[in-house]
Amino acid sequence: MRFSRQRHVAAPWRTPQCVPARMPSRLGAAVAIALLTAGLLAAGGCAQSPAPRPVLQPRYPDLGARKGLPKFMEGTIHEICDVSNNEPYPVSGYGLVTRLHNTGNNRGVPSRVYDYIVRSFMRHGVGPGAADDRMVDWSPAKVLGDPQTAIVEVYGFLPPGARKDQRVDVYVRAVESSQTTSLARGILWTTELKVDGANPIAPAARVDVFMYARGNVFVNPSYVSNAGGSQPAVQASLRSGVIMGGGRVLHDRPLHLILRTPSLRTARTIEACIDHRFENENAARAQDEGMVHLFVPRSYNGNWEHFVGVVNHLYLDAMVPGVGANRARDLVQEALKPGAPLKNISYCWEGIGPEALPFIKPLYAHPRQDVAFAAARAGAFITDIAAEDALLDMAMTPDHEFRLNAVRTLGELRPSTRMSRMLTRLLSSDNALVRIEAYRILAAQGDSVVQSFIVKDRTSGEPVFIIDRVDRPGPPLVWASRSGVPRIAILGPGVSLKLPLMFSAMDHRLTISTARGDRDLVIFDRSNPRLPAGVEARSGPRLDELLLTLAGHGDSPLSLGYPELVGILQALDQERHLNGLFVLQDAPLMEETIADAPPIAASERSDAGGSGAAASAGGTRGR
Repeated sequence: MRFSRQRHVAAPWRTPQCVPARMPSRLGAAVAIALLTAGLLAAGGCAQSPAPRPVLQPRYPDLGARKGLPKFMEGTIHEICDVSNNEPYPVSGYGLVTRLHNTGNNRGVPSRVYDYIVRSFMRHGVGPGAADDRMVDWSPAKVLGDPQTAIVEVYGFLPPGARKDQRVDVYVRAVESSQTTSLARGILWTTELKVDGANPIAPAARVDVFMYARGNVFVNPSYVSNAGGSQPAVQASLRSGVIMGGGRVLHDRPLHLILRTPSLRTARTIEACIDHRFENENAARAQDEGMVHLFVPRSYNGNWEHFVGVVNHLYLDAMVPGVGANRARDLVQEALKPGAPLKNISYCWEGIGPEALPFIKPLYAHPRQDVAFAAARAGAFITDIAAEDALLDMAMTPDHEFRLNAVRTLGELRPSTRMSRMLTRLLSSDNALVRIEAYRILAAQGDSVVQSFIVKDRTSGEPVFIIDRVDRPGPPLVWASRSGVPRIAILGPGVSLKLPLMFSAMDHRLTISTARGDRDLVIFDRSNPRLPAGVEARSGPRLDELLLTLAGHGDSPLSLGYPELVGILQALDQERHLNGLFVLQDAPLMEETIADAPPIAASERSDAGGSGAAASAGGTRGR
């Protein structure tokens, strides 16, 4: 190994200006030192004093433990942490809706938005170089000039604690300055949603994509089935809609626990405590002395509020044997006090786990309904069969205060054959809301008691919506969703139309009628501009058969979409043509929520110390 010769660098105090002439005697040396010291003190000398070290500001403020909590909440994660990144944050973009019934008009769209859509055509395989030869001659100008297309703004939310590939609803509306009159029956092409993506000044400014959106547009069914009308509110409603479950999240978005008193040791303890409670779920990851990332377990099906509720009520010393049992015993005494915060107590029991069961089981049959439900709820999530039976009894009791809560709790439990039998019993309940909730749970789990007919798009073959039939005893009931998976449910045997019948919708472009003495329905549809002569079909009076015929299932020549079917059901119910009750799910207030949502910075994305990026709405306190 070769070594380079080091050059001697004189220290500051040995520069020629500062070093006096050599004095041979000790006295001379002492005088020289004295003179040198005096000169340095008087003139500041040639050597500069070291610069003061900068005072490092802490990354997280020290707020101290949370005050004012009930005594039983002391020692929990909630006492020493705040939850952040727990608000839904908007992402948006511009997209293209196609297959409209000549109601699209892109005149008036800002030029930059128009150009952005043109540049995106190649991503959809349209224009020169397209893989599909049929799309090569489709110029952007030709497509955008077609009245069957409309440029739209698309809005979605990154839910708190969202996991990759989670499905969410997205909101679509025609560009404000465009001349599009309706988005009914439209289909949104795959659209990239970004932070501030629907910015007419710079639609392509953002790079990071947080969500993809696509699917069929669900427009207000009341206006679709009645052809809208001329009122401004009706016209505005027809220019907007929801794509149910049309958004797909691309990255995990963790929740954040912010330590009120920063400490790396405490952060590690919190991580260990959460991982001990949610074994094999990788639910927590300490980042530093002030933040722990939370990942909602898949088993919670996106219910981040429930997950955070359990985490906040975990005791940091619960890993010590015997501590959980002692705390569970004390919580029973707290629960029996008048006005006790039973929701918090139930979460504490749930967080303690199996050690709490011997103390809460006697409460399942407590005369106070709120105490009984709090205990049974916690016991069910700790997988106690007796708690499940107690919840079923509550759901079957007509005047029980927590009847619907009990059904929803059963729906959050792990699916099993036993659970399926319990929920199936509720399909014959005297309460319509209980029946609907039980059906929704069983349908989501794909239970065999629900006979599902999947209606597919005739062009792409992709599923569009589902018509379910549940032949369990009970009054005739029809339910339609407005969020999540598009589904129409027919509950009870023999749900049908009253005959004879004369019904029309869509400005009389659709008619359903019976001839004198005939039990077959004759359907005539002139609502499709591609078929100006109209199409005719026949159906029996059973509602499931009629809906499948209208949707074009099997050999039917019709092709009505989900919004049209829901609108027709609504109109049939209002005109008393149904022999049962029709219930339409409450519409999500997505438009108002989007308008009120706070903005987020483009840089709000972090990988939380693991593989894959995570959309993060800021990681600092106060967000």
